Amino acid sequence: MEERNKLASGINATATSVVLSYDIGGIRSGAVIEVGSEQMYVWDIVESSKTATVERGFNGTTAVAHSTGTICIVNPRFPRNQILESINDEMSDLSSPMHGLFQVRTLDIEYTPVNRQTNLPAVADVIDIIEARYRYKMDDYKKINDIKLIRDLPTKDFGSSLAIQIDSNIPASDVRLVYKAPFTRIHSEQDDLQLIAGFPQSAEDILIIGAQIRMMSPREMKRNFTESQGDTRRSDEVPPGAVANSITNLLRLRRDRITAEAAKLTRRYPTFLQRT
Repeated sequence: MEERNKLASGINATATSVVLSYDIGGIRSGAVIEVGSEQMYVWDIVESSKTATVERGFNGTTAVAHSTGTICIVNPRFPRNQILESINDEMSDLSSPMHGLFQVRTLDIEYTPVNRQTNLPAVADVIDIIEARYRYKMDDYKKINDIKLIRDLPTKDFGSSLAIQIDSNIPASDVRLVYKAPFTRIHSEQDDLQLIAGFPQSAEDILIIGAQIRMMSPREMKRNFTESQGDTRRSDEVPPGAVANSITNLLRLRRDRITAEAAKLTRRYPTFLQRT
């Protein structure tokens, strides 16, 4: 476990002097400390006053205020900000057609048969249309079979550059589109994965496994740097390839879980649309 300390007093987002509660210990010039999800680079220390002069918002993190007693981690092996980025990268990867996971969204538009192609309002990253229905009666929405999603149209005529083309003979009416969309990135650890990202709760374990793989994979490369071989026993106890081999089971488990979740979505949202 990494060495830990606590803030002796709260700091705002611009303070560059950090007073700690306990002995400085392993905090030295050149160290990185993590307070909350913010990383700070240590320029100098004063052991007698347990004070460190730091650079705030280091390594792409955001400088924020921290309260008294907040845990401080010295040289974190798995920084919280990198874990959050790994989760976002994993969600982007899972949204690719190769994996077949997505969130389901709906969009209501007004359709006029005079225009064969109807502009879609600005919607983010439509992967595909699952289903379309038009308002036949107040309590009856009929399915539209012949519909296509058209991309990259001139924004002069189609503001979002997206449009639907309906080749079925339907009257002017309200149309509801059900479509696939990629998962939305989250920006903080407090963001709700279901409400903000649209990620299903049943698949959250895939994000955990994927983040573990992404955080561990670069360690094999780091180990191969000759200047990192300080421990003479390392080659015998942790041979080359050990780190890469350790995530093999995780890769297999991730693949199986993705297949299972994709099968659920396919069964729940079959795509019956005919595209001509």
